[in-house]
Amino acid sequence: MGLFDRFKKERPDVTSADADDVPDVTEDVDAPGDADAASADAPAEDDEIVVDPKEAPRDRAEAGPFDVDDAVPERHRLTMGALAVPVLDGMQIRLETEDKTDRVLGVTMVHGKAAMQLQVFAAPRGEGIWKSIREEIADGVRRRRGKADELYTDLGNELVCQVPVRAKDGRTGVRVTRFAGIDGPRWFLRAVFSGTAVTEKESRAELVDLLRGVVVDRGSEAMPPRELIALTPPNITASATAGAEQSDAEPGDADDLNPFERGPEIAEVR
Repeated sequence: MGLFDRFKKERPDVTSADADDVPDVTEDVDAPGDADAASADAPAEDDEIVVDPKEAPRDRAEAGPFDVDDAVPERHRLTMGALAVPVLDGMQIRLETEDKTDRVLGVTMVHGKAAMQLQVFAAPRGEGIWKSIREEIADGVRRRRGKADELYTDLGNELVCQVPVRAKDGRTGVRVTRFAGIDGPRWFLRAVFSGTAVTEKESRAELVDLLRGVVVDRGSEAMPPRELIALTPPNITASATAGAEQSDAEPGDADDLNPFERGPEIAEVR
């Protein structure tokens, strides 16, 4: 499952560029039999191979998002396998699931009119991938005649995307989302802010605080870089939530939807 896997059902205020517009990242492969061209393009022995540095808040290990091996401060969190996320009273937790397998591919945290989607991926130990991912997302947005601008914030380099959309009543508008990425040790955590988390400082600050409190447990198994790490549903008790509500939307084809649409499971934290 790749970096831009898509989910079941549409959530209008959690949106982004269509995943079809974001190119897959593959290594260049020399054409069979074209050894001369390959050797001509190959770097000289003295050339240094340049890799992108990891990008994360400078105080990540002390203030989060945390790796499971960091000194993690105590905080009430919901554990979902590779991710343990803090919660707020009245906050909704939506699990983003794959239609055909019901794998949990991400989690969306909704508080009021603000939302933040989290996904975690395998990553190289000594190389950052957020820079190249930002470029890919920006290219996809611009191909849709949208705007994608980098912004340096308390989380590091973020990407602000504006995508033109047409409403059901025929009116046109713009959907705005903000992408943040954290290169951790052998993992990459992506956050997508939408709703008032894009437009209001207080809403954003609440969700950024939750993001900084996340704990990532990548596990020790070998995984290719950029492979999505599936989550597991949290063990939510009746005393901790208002109960799980099933979405009444009809399942759609996951291949036709973008990666910021909600899955079927919703719980409200009390």
